[in-house]
Amino acid sequence: MASIMHWLVPKEEKFFDMLGEQAENALEGAKELKNFISNYDKLDKGERKSKAQSIKIIESKGDDITHKIMEGLNKTFITPIDKEDIHQMAVLLDDVIDLINAVALRFVLLGVERTDSHINKLADIILACATELNKSILDLRKLKSMNEHYVKIHSLENEADDVYHEALSELFHYYKNSIDIIKYKEIYELLEKITDKCEEVTHVIENIVVKHA
Repeated sequence: MASIMHWLVPKEEKFFDMLGEQAENALEGAKELKNFISNYDKLDKGERKSKAQSIKIIESKGDDITHKIMEGLNKTFITPIDKEDIHQMAVLLDDVIDLINAVALRFVLLGVERTDSHINKLADIILACATELNKSILDLRKLKSMNEHYVKIHSLENEADDVYHEALSELFHYYKNSIDIIKYKEIYELLEKITDKCEEVTHVIENIVVKHA
């Protein structure tokens, strides 16, 4: 009975805590991705697979957290913020982690030989985005204005766009091997997409704050 009442009588902290856990997991994934990319050129094939597997473990944890959030939503009648917003944030945060895992997996599966300055810059931007995103989830608990976080992440996303376009320009201009072009293009696209997802999360958070203003 106590277990049932735990779900039927919602506690504000429950969903904020779970979203915070998901954001923290995304940040951990961004840190691991940065570490993976920074050291990639020095690692042998076995070490690269091992590093990618570490990121896969984080991605699996993200799936578990998302499942826990969805289960909570299905069992709770009244939530501190709209169910749709909680659902959307959980899905987007999970998308961030899924894409981080996809990047590491592509490096290994495609047999990418080395990183470049563009890949490293994008990894830095992703880490900065995930850090700011984690802060915004903490502030969501207080229903504070997200403008500062949104501006920072929007700026980072614009920077990622610039790096992405520069990377593509150099890729098609200097690379002659079509297979390499395909490999790097896919890596660039996935990295840039992560920053897009981070910005989408801040849109949802800002909308929540406006609703509760």
